[in-house]
Amino acid sequence: MRLAGLATPLLLATARSVSAQTGDFSVPAGSVLPNYDRISIGHREGLEANAFLARADDAAASWFNPAGLSLSEKSQLSASANAYEFTSFALEGADFTRGGTRFSSIGSYFGAVLGAPVVTSQKLRLGVSFTKPISWSPSRIEGAIESPETNESFLYSAYVSFSTFIPALTAGLKLTDRVRVGAGVGYAYTSLYQNQSIADRVLTGSVVTTGFRDFETDGNVGNLVVTGSAQVDLGERVRLGALVSAPGVRIAGSSRVTYQNSVFRGAESRDIAFRDDEMTFDYKPPLLAGIGAAARFGQAEVEVDVRYHGSRDAYVLFSSDVPAALVTTDATGTPSEGTLAFADIVEETKAVTNVSVGGHYAVSPSFRVHAGFFTDNSPVEHPETSIFRAVDLTGFSAGVSFGAGKLTASAGVSGSRGTGAGREIGPTLGGREGVTKIKVRTLNLLYAVSYAF
Repeated sequence: MRLAGLATPLLLATARSVSAQTGDFSVPAGSVLPNYDRISIGHREGLEANAFLARADDAAASWFNPAGLSLSEKSQLSASANAYEFTSFALEGADFTRGGTRFSSIGSYFGAVLGAPVVTSQKLRLGVSFTKPISWSPSRIEGAIESPETNESFLYSAYVSFSTFIPALTAGLKLTDRVRVGAGVGYAYTSLYQNQSIADRVLTGSVVTTGFRDFETDGNVGNLVVTGSAQVDLGERVRLGALVSAPGVRIAGSSRVTYQNSVFRGAESRDIAFRDDEMTFDYKPPLLAGIGAAARFGQAEVEVDVRYHGSRDAYVLFSSDVPAALVTTDATGTPSEGTLAFADIVEETKAVTNVSVGGHYAVSPSFRVHAGFFTDNSPVEHPETSIFRAVDLTGFSAGVSFGAGKLTASAGVSGSRGTGAGREIGPTLGGREGVTKIKVRTLNLLYAVSYAF
């Protein structure tokens, strides 16, 4: 009877994932943040918290508002990057509170607008872009418990990486001198990697109970994304912008998943082994609707944007028809074999509304100072059961841009912070359980260049 439940407790840092009583098993929770609006994009835009729906007018308009492409007189190239991201990430609330920091390099945007002399029309501009709007790759989390009271030794380690990369083709058209429209089609390529391992040992009298679990996923999914946008000038100082991207349509996707869970107590043991190299994997980008208003005051400009990301009803994130192999050994050392069915992982997202405010002041025609503030709320609907972690973030950006004529450049920083809601965890083999929270701190070093032909 004791061994019937030993497959489930090895989850101090995750939610309960294996149910030996019902004969199924599933993917354990991880430490992925699926937030939408954290990454700074563009050589000016990223320095102003991405508040550029209304003012987009160069190669970066392919991402922010394709209608703004039509304001570019000539062909242009633009590239920006989060040169380095410093991430502080920790679990709090358990006996083993641990975290880590990591420096990583993540590109965020490359775009081009085709104008004169390639496109001869004065009203039409074409664009191409490669954007990485989602990127989450924190340090590996490691924790340990040494408990003399229960003679327990517990070790936990986890590493995750989650990102979305979108190549897109776009176009902007001037309907009148004050009204512009745009459209685009992109392929959202989302990848998810997770690796978790647990080792737990408890000494009770003369009996040692030991448990090991190792879990890994490595997959990707592609979605077709279609966008429409508009810009309207209300006089010379005020401009409005709007953008709508339809929910992503899945084209293809799969994931490699391996799972090993073993528990030993004396001569008794229970071992679950699973591998599926072509597990069905899905991730559904939601509806995006954004509006923005910008105003110019002498040498200064300011914009306020609101972005609405729609909800997605419950859908299957991971599914597999491949059974896991189950081997149990009784007290006499006699093994018996069986199988366990994989339980589908169902995900559901809620609608979130994020706000960004940004602007700049032109110290001279060739030098500007930029700053911005943003919110980035979590779309996780059920944080107590989701494989994703729910953390609402707030952030800032600041920097300078310089140059004139054909070549301009920028440099700056952005950052964000937030603490997630508590999540029940445990128990371990020694009976420990509690509530953990995720604390996140990020700091990005930004740079970008833009060249107009």
